[in-house]
Amino acid sequence: MGISLVRFCVFLFLLLFVVGCGDGPHPRLGSLMGTQISQHQQSDLVWPQVKRIGLVVHSETTGSGAAPPISGPFLETLGRRTEEFLIQRCLVSTVVPITFPSSPQHAQIREELIARGQAHGLSHLLLVVLSSRESSGPVTLGEERMMTQMSGTSVENMALAEVALLRLGDYAVTFNLPGAATETLEYLDAPIGEGQPTRQQSLEILRAQAGQQALDRALERIDLLCQKGK
Repeated sequence: MGISLVRFCVFLFLLLFVVGCGDGPHPRLGSLMGTQISQHQQSDLVWPQVKRIGLVVHSETTGSGAAPPISGPFLETLGRRTEEFLIQRCLVSTVVPITFPSSPQHAQIREELIARGQAHGLSHLLLVVLSSRESSGPVTLGEERMMTQMSGTSVENMALAEVALLRLGDYAVTFNLPGAATETLEYLDAPIGEGQPTRQQSLEILRAQAGQQALDRALERIDLLCQKGK
């Protein structure tokens, strides 16, 4: 589903990165996992010297005003991005993907994650919880001096990536380092030309790009821990 920004520009599908996080989603990891999260200054945190680690990447949509989830193929891409980061920057030799439990019950989530981790001989899981909110409104596309100004819609996605280390031995989150980002999509209200991404596909790309930006910012903080521990 690789779609270049050039095609977006030609057809006035503009994906623009905007600094800041606006009125983004509230943290979800604590309530989702049903566990306390240790509060530490980043300077006090230590990356565990583990060679094998589990990786859970989850698009969370149960929060108030949550946007739709990041679609499966894009979520898998973010998972691979995180896996490559752990191997290259944190000297982890093996990353085991773990599917997030579908149960809404804290107790069952806990039991399933511990069981899946232990089945692979893991002591820790890296949790990546992605959430976002969206707002939209009318916009005029095209420069003021042009005769081709047309009405459109602007959609802003405010994303949060919570990246946390879960210790399976006592089911404790030893740190949670979030990252936030905002992406904006502007599109014409007129019908889309044949062969171009649909509005739904464009929104899926918007959510994935915002999530990727937020994740990259969180991983930058993890990177500091990994380099400190070498």
